[in-house]
Amino acid sequence: MNNTTISEGAEQIYAVPTGIVILLSLFYGGISLIAILGNALVIFIVRTSSRMKSIINCYICNLALADIVIGIFSIPFQFQAALLQRWNLPTFMCPVCPFFQNVSVNISIFTLVAIARDRYKAILFPLTNHPSKRVMQIKIGAIWCSSIIIALPQAIAFEVIMVDEDIPQCYPSKVSILFLKWYMFSLFFIQYFVPLLLISYAYIAIAVKLWGSKIPGAAQRRRDASVLKNKKRTIKVLITVVILFGLAWLPLQVYSVANTVYPKINNYKFINILWFCAHWLAMSNSCYNPFIYLLCHEKFKKEFTHRFKFFGSNTTQETQWGQLESTINRGRTPNTMETQ
Repeated sequence: MNNTTISEGAEQIYAVPTGIVILLSLFYGGISLIAILGNALVIFIVRTSSRMKSIINCYICNLALADIVIGIFSIPFQFQAALLQRWNLPTFMCPVCPFFQNVSVNISIFTLVAIARDRYKAILFPLTNHPSKRVMQIKIGAIWCSSIIIALPQAIAFEVIMVDEDIPQCYPSKVSILFLKWYMFSLFFIQYFVPLLLISYAYIAIAVKLWGSKIPGAAQRRRDASVLKNKKRTIKVLITVVILFGLAWLPLQVYSVANTVYPKINNYKFINILWFCAHWLAMSNSCYNPFIYLLCHEKFKKEFTHRFKFFGSNTTQETQWGQLESTINRGRTPNTMETQ
């Protein structure tokens, strides 16, 4: 039903009312804008703060860059093609849009795998784990190269063809149907099923290690409790990012597999509405992460409020009152420097 599929029963497809078209346009425009601005803010904060320049945050920047790519090249253009059931954009953009969507999805999931592997080694094998900026840069380069290679068939296969003599469609006509089926199946396993399986294993092992660990001795308790708490908080943030990615992309992945196995699914009258819901949900994943970092990532939250103080005034006031209340409960007069 989307711009990669030509359906023989297209005339039976539900005609989307103008009101829904306007609503969909607002929804897609909204997530595109939030994805670009929100993830640009993430990159800006990480790149301009010396306290944020860790290996994990470099991976987070890579994730944000992938979301910006999808916000620019995929969300606005593929939406209009599916809505109008014709390709009205310049011909050269027909292979460009699906190619960049594929690249950005690959970068996102491969980066999440790299983060999970990094945390797995750091927490389960701390003595043998020696991460370096150089290794991280090589990994990010490998992520981009492999993502581009995997997406290349779409850049080669797609072209604008004429349907019913006067309707331009963006369709992968340069490859066989058999190749297209195997390619779509491969994408499901490469950019969704297998990575999420590996990530799930890593975070389950990490959770067992962190939440099952006990801090020995009173002396170590004060020193290590804070470190353990920070590790748990970081893992919670990363798990939230992964879960939202998996849930957001699940309906569209299911549709892609169903469309590959049974193309006649596109003759269903309301398939375009179902596809829009699945596609919008998948695209909306590109704007979730900045909000997750702002709400749950303490360092990111502090850096954000430091730069945009009008957002952090209430937080600062609450912190001061919390410190004052804690001091009073301990039965001593607060020091001026502690409450500032």
